[in-house]
Amino acid sequence: MKRFLLPLTLIFGALLADDYNINLKDPVFTNGTISTDQGGIISNEQLRIQARHIEYTNRIENGVAIKKVTAEGDLLLEYNGRIFIGKKLEYDLIKKIGTMTEGRTATEYWYLGGDEIELLPDGSFWISNAYLTTVESQDAWWELRSTKIDINNKSLLSAKNIKIKFFNIPVFWIPTFKFDLNMVKDSPIRYKMIWDQVLKQKISMRYELYSTETFSLFGRLDYRFKRGPGAAIETDYHSLNERTVFQTKNYGAYDKLVDDEQGNKRYRLQGLFTTHSKNDKTKLYMCYDRLSDDKMPQDFKSDDFELNTQKRTILWVSHHEANYFAHMNLQPRINYFQNINQQLPLVNFGLRPFPLGNSGIIFDNWFSAGFLDYVYSRELTQYLSSSKAGRFETNNSLYRHFEWGPVSFTPSAGLIGIFYTNNPHHHGVGQAIGNFNFDLNSKLYKNYSSFNHMVQPYLRYQGLTSPTSPNHDHYIFSIEDGYAHENLFRPGIFQAFYPLNNSLLPDITMDLYTNVFVGATAFGRTVPKVYTTWEFSYPSWHVATDLVYNIQELLFDRSNIRTEWTLSQNAAFGVEFRHRSKYDWRKADHDNYILDIDRPIDELLHSPLSDGRDTLLSRFQFRFSPLWTCHIETHHGWGRNDQPRYDSYEIRLSTLLTGRWQVSVGYKYTPGIKSEWIFPYIKLIGAQF
Repeated sequence: MKRFLLPLTLIFGALLADDYNINLKDPVFTNGTISTDQGGIISNEQLRIQARHIEYTNRIENGVAIKKVTAEGDLLLEYNGRIFIGKKLEYDLIKKIGTMTEGRTATEYWYLGGDEIELLPDGSFWISNAYLTTVESQDAWWELRSTKIDINNKSLLSAKNIKIKFFNIPVFWIPTFKFDLNMVKDSPIRYKMIWDQVLKQKISMRYELYSTETFSLFGRLDYRFKRGPGAAIETDYHSLNERTVFQTKNYGAYDKLVDDEQGNKRYRLQGLFTTHSKNDKTKLYMCYDRLSDDKMPQDFKSDDFELNTQKRTILWVSHHEANYFAHMNLQPRINYFQNINQQLPLVNFGLRPFPLGNSGIIFDNWFSAGFLDYVYSRELTQYLSSSKAGRFETNNSLYRHFEWGPVSFTPSAGLIGIFYTNNPHHHGVGQAIGNFNFDLNSKLYKNYSSFNHMVQPYLRYQGLTSPTSPNHDHYIFSIEDGYAHENLFRPGIFQAFYPLNNSLLPDITMDLYTNVFVGATAFGRTVPKVYTTWEFSYPSWHVATDLVYNIQELLFDRSNIRTEWTLSQNAAFGVEFRHRSKYDWRKADHDNYILDIDRPIDELLHSPLSDGRDTLLSRFQFRFSPLWTCHIETHHGWGRNDQPRYDSYEIRLSTLLTGRWQVSVGYKYTPGIKSEWIFPYIKLIGAQF
């Protein structure tokens, strides 16, 4: 045997075969093999092998060229942009394949390894007797186990016959799943164990079955101890250009309310699709929500199983250009238990407002046409018949803006015309309404050393002529169909204080106004109420109020006060008080007074629109350490007709375990059938890996 002592950084001659750089410390040469026990590196642009003991073989045997590397001891391999560590590596430099024993690698979220890692020429590899975990330690307290895991050269992982182990005890089994190791931003696998109120004790598992750069497929299994099993299939598609999103959630459950009941099959199918053109001029929105029954969302309520479809099925398409816009709504009813205004469809078209010559007057108009069908749930159809009619509307207005020094004045006048092809008397009917408005205001400023003060007095007017067709002579599909004669003036004053030069003062805004009704209304006086809103904002706290005083009844109609305060980086709280008197009607638009004008107060007081109540909401959050957080929420309600006082609360303590797993434990109480019972609940979630 011949021994050759080579320099520390030997890189020359035959050792540069196939552009591999070979750097060995105190190497020994024998029979075509160079080896060292003192450490070395073999590398090129695609591969880097580093170990304490390395053997490099380059010889001809039986006419076949052999070029391979064997490495072990403090072994580190860089391969296809990924780092591996292991016990021993054998790599063929000609075939570009290799085997690493007891190998291990990692991504941003995952740690994976196994008995052997087989490296393939295209940069992919597979692992035999493999494990997958989020725990950095080799003694992981949880892991996924499979006889084989494949990872292709694009980091797409696929595995079959997966066993999930906690503290080396098999707990769950998954038949198969695939996902992109580099694209995972949400938890591919989640577990929940919830012990809440009597009907909400649940074990849940959600896992990712398949994943690509644009598409993910999830499966979910639930078991509710008082209801039975449930399962879901969920999909999530996001296009590469980020213009198209399509999500679905399809859930089925076996509802078992009592032990000796046979059970019912119940389901919920949800979908949400959005897309828009490259120039953003054309947009499409579609959602659907098919339910087996109206109680399904509440009975199987789950925070991670909502697409915000609002239980609607609707298709909405819009397009706009520089000089016009158009959009179309299609809203059918697919759930028999819903009351809904079906739009089959409804089309809107409008022109861009344009000036009339040099007069300064702006002409604004739009048009809508559609077939509307207001249908009632199956339980109400025997008492109420549906309302259906073709509806055509034109809305035209003229307005002009005037400036007189600090005073701004904008009057407008318009015409609203509506035609219904059908009405309660089974014939077509049309109506016309004149629409008159103006806005008169002025802005005054005063600068001080520490703040600016802005005062804006204003007077607004809104007037409607008497409709040519009274409300009882045509169908009311929505708020756009209800009109009444109106003469409403709104005088008010808006003020704002803006701090300067790092002043310790907060931002302050105040608005004080009232409504002056001229002509016949349901109110007994011309000025029935006074309105005011205040808002104080500071970097660490915020206070907002919304107060309405009823002069006619000598009481506060509405008193909403809200505050949020961040005490420090470890503590914050929010408190909100809401008061509503029986005279503050439950309206979607509190600035629309057609209801107050068209209906007497006594009639409104005996309707569901009158709902006086008081509510106190609070929420507190404390962080005891970087990993421990306490969250408290309370809800108290009283003064609602003859109903008893309502109190509920939730206390939750959360921490983050190794591997980014979140554990929550606490109490939640909500009054109900079993309100005397208070159960603790435990929630274990595989958080974002």
